[in-house]
Amino acid sequence: MTMKEQTIEHFLTELSAKKSTPGAGGAAALVAALGTALGSMVGNFTIGKKKYQAVQTEVEKIVEELEQIKLELEELIQKDADAFYPLAQAYKLPKETPTEIAYKEKVMEEALEGATIVPIDIMKKALRAIELLERVAEIGNTMLTADAGTGIVFCKAALEGASLSVYINTTEMQNKQKRQLLNQEAERLVEKGSTIASNVYQMISQSYKVAK
Repeated sequence: MTMKEQTIEHFLTELSAKKSTPGAGGAAALVAALGTALGSMVGNFTIGKKKYQAVQTEVEKIVEELEQIKLELEELIQKDADAFYPLAQAYKLPKETPTEIAYKEKVMEEALEGATIVPIDIMKKALRAIELLERVAEIGNTMLTADAGTGIVFCKAALEGASLSVYINTTEMQNKQKRQLLNQEAERLVEKGSTIASNVYQMISQSYKVAK
């Protein structure tokens, strides 16, 4: 049974256990998927409403893309766990002789990169979801603006959480250039996504606070 096929209760039990997987990366992917699903919900409550007829085609396209992102995030929950296994095995390799040390360093570097690519992918998906949720919050059913805002908050948390999975892996990389490039990519994604998400959250929360 893959992680996406587990019940919520089972997944949370596994996440709580003294086990390496699932871990923070998989949890981040799940949180982003939840945020994306909220965006789809808002879109689906917009489609078919006469009041929003002018934006229906756009909303339909947004929902279609959000659903695709959600499916990809579901797969990334499992991929994050799968990527950790080679890294866990690499840590166990012996390093008594120069040959063993060199081999372990090579295997570790490859495993670290593999374990870093997945959270980077999660971050990219979360960022795109944030961009789509921003638009949904703007043109979607106003009765569900809070749901769109919650979706954005979830995706922002996933974005920032996945970045920590990137940094914990890159900090052990021997290739400084690769480490710098991956860190810069993570920083770029966090900065862009967090800025959008924070602005939308402030806009939505303030609109409710001042509402009569």
